[in-house]
Amino acid sequence: MPATATVRRTRPRGEVRRSQILDAATEVFLENGYGGATIDLVVERAGASKATVYSFFGGKEGLFAAIVEERVERILAAFGDPEVAHSDVLHALAHIARRYMEVVMAPDAVGFHRLIIAEGVRFPELARSFYQFGRDRTYAHLAGMLFVWRERGLIRLDDPQLAAVQFFDAVSGDLHRRAMAGIIPKNLRTAIQRSIDHAVQVFWNGIRVDRPGV
Repeated sequence: MPATATVRRTRPRGEVRRSQILDAATEVFLENGYGGATIDLVVERAGASKATVYSFFGGKEGLFAAIVEERVERILAAFGDPEVAHSDVLHALAHIARRYMEVVMAPDAVGFHRLIIAEGVRFPELARSFYQFGRDRTYAHLAGMLFVWRERGLIRLDDPQLAAVQFFDAVSGDLHRRAMAGIIPKNLRTAIQRSIDHAVQVFWNGIRVDRPGV
């Protein structure tokens, strides 16, 4: 083989098939709701077998949890980014906020959130998966970073866990609630950046060691 040849790296077949099934399941959930979605519909859409779906996910609840986890992994990737780990706190918060909004403001993510609101009471496993594999993991990761920054004397903060929840709520805020209702700004990218900039700066002003009046 020539020294200049490039070795093509491909994803394992099982990983590709799993991803295809998740894509199909996402469409089925959004089109039919959680109650109306069935494994048969996912199998038909994905061109897979029931045995394959069950071997990967164990059923409908497992499918939904896997979809939530996949989206959360995109957010959590920002926490492990060397650019974040070795940057100042303000820069790290802005980086995390951007990744968070990229994920939660995507049309399918907004659709899934609507699904939780509409069907979470009838299907408690739906809401449980959404928080256990989704939001709670995201909150916990930021809370851990806030704790470390506090221990290093970089910020002043009493309750990292509560602060993490409030940070993400401030970042998405009214913009996400409007998207849930189908109200999308004409220039969504600008609106998202404005929400991020404001939320990050206000949060930073509250935790910075040299904040005014302290």
